[in-house]
Amino acid sequence: MSNRFLPRSWFRGILKNQAKQIEHLAELTAFRASRYIQLMKSQRLIVMAGLPGSGKSTVAEGIASSLQAPVVSVDPIEAAMWESGLKKLETGIAAYAVARAITAENLKRGLTVIVDAVNPVEAARDMWRTLSAEKNVPLAFIEVQCADEAVHRSRIEARVRNITGMSEVKWTKVLERRREYEPWNQERLKLDSSHQNASALIRSALKHLNSLSHSG
Repeated sequence: MSNRFLPRSWFRGILKNQAKQIEHLAELTAFRASRYIQLMKSQRLIVMAGLPGSGKSTVAEGIASSLQAPVVSVDPIEAAMWESGLKKLETGIAAYAVARAITAENLKRGLTVIVDAVNPVEAARDMWRTLSAEKNVPLAFIEVQCADEAVHRSRIEARVRNITGMSEVKWTKVLERRREYEPWNQERLKLDSSHQNASALIRSALKHLNSLSHSG
């Protein structure tokens, strides 16, 4: 049908409808932006947990990039201890203690901090609970799992992190860590990275953190 047979009111209606859609989109974008800004301004201690190769470091880095917050990772700290000559049997708890001290200093400066560590036992998790209470900063645990064992193993066997002084973990070591992994006694966000891409996991984490900011 030629446009000359359509009434002007039809075009005005289309333009008016498009204008309303654009206005709605702008309002929605502004609303989301305001919530995002509020999340960035809300100081929080965010503690990752999960077995090696689960995807927790990827999620931690994604959160850090979105919130412009530092990541304190236990593995590079422990690797540096090994490089300095400390024996591996001596560094497990010590690396967590150093990570805690670095985290405490950043919290003291008013920053949100993301801790990247396996946190397999309640003693480690309780250390972060205590720090949260000491600094009066809300705590959020995010546990990342890879429920599909075949996917998890393939990641471990292909993973290259290039942490100086630390060799890549073997699948047998991951199984050993899994046997040592203690049940949780606290609520946390649980993410399964088996068949979700990193962007989806990071969005879920940010949505969760945003909900905590509004509820607390």
